[in-house]
Amino acid sequence: MASYPSFVSPRPWSTVFTMYALLQTVVVVALSGLALAIPAPTKTTPLDKRTITGVTAADCDGFTFTSAQVAAAASAAASHVAAGTTVGSNSYPHVFNNREGFTFQSGCRSPYYEFPLFRSSVYTGGDPSYNRVVIGSVSGSNAAFCDVITHYGASGNNFLQCDNA
Repeated sequence: MASYPSFVSPRPWSTVFTMYALLQTVVVVALSGLALAIPAPTKTTPLDKRTITGVTAADCDGFTFTSAQVAAAASAAASHVAAGTTVGSNSYPHVFNNREGFTFQSGCRSPYYEFPLFRSSVYTGGDPSYNRVVIGSVSGSNAAFCDVITHYGASGNNFLQCDNA
């Protein structure tokens, strides 16, 4: 019968299983530390659950937007305002100071925010083009639609107010 030196266990497989169990424990503890370091997501309202009051279709000198297109841009703007985030090199949505003195829809109060408006998609960056949706009366993730404005046909960096359609 073979004899083992005192530092060698007579049951080598039990040692392997013990080491494997110890390794599993170390991995679980290490990963749980990482999980604790990951911040919990903040509660945000999905875009389709936001309330944007008073949305209408718009006509910017023959370039028309449906109420659904306007609502999608307004909802994205409200989402960014609520989350404190912006998109694009001009940091949209940003405060619209209304230097032109436009009269907005009733129920729309400052601060106002402008956000690019497109027919085919919601703005996520890049060239903002001419048209903007303006929101105001922001409360949490809800807001009021104020109007649609455009740089098209305006002098300098000014805006013109589009017609409600």
